[in-house]
Amino acid sequence: MNKKQKVELIIAAFLIICGSLVLIFPLFQFVKVKFIFISVLAVYGLLNLIKFILVRESKDYEGLFTTLASIVALIVVCFLDVDNVPWYLALSLFIWIIFMSLIKLKKADYYNDRKNKVWILEIVTLILFILSGLLTTINLYYENDIQVLVLGYFYLIHGILELVDPLTIYLTGKK
Repeated sequence: MNKKQKVELIIAAFLIICGSLVLIFPLFQFVKVKFIFISVLAVYGLLNLIKFILVRESKDYEGLFTTLASIVALIVVCFLDVDNVPWYLALSLFIWIIFMSLIKLKKADYYNDRKNKVWILEIVTLILFILSGLLTTINLYYENDIQVLVLGYFYLIHGILELVDPLTIYLTGKK
């Protein structure tokens, strides 16, 4: 297992933990949606910036692009009143999903250019990511505790989908 795969596995594990923690928040009556959403985006952006710094010699810019997408979504969230208008929360999440989908599509194109069959898996995870993202944005019109749960499940699913790529590459032995 090379350094890039190890870093991607560790980052995906942290994303799964982050999604799991968000799922626990409603049990403790902590349902400040804007704070939770900003925190998750900030952690996600920071983790991917660390990923980019650690694997920059492999010429992989996915971490940098993901960090930039998270920063754009953070800026949108900071200027909108997502606590009182659920539509704004859905809009900001949808913007982040669009950027992330483009980044994942670029990664699939990279694998396809290298004649690596992992691009098919990337497209499948991209479709699953888009579907889970659309279902999440559609279901953000409930009370705050339900919004936090929906966001938690979305980030948990996203972490699992991020884990599929490096794990598959490691198990198949492809570079």
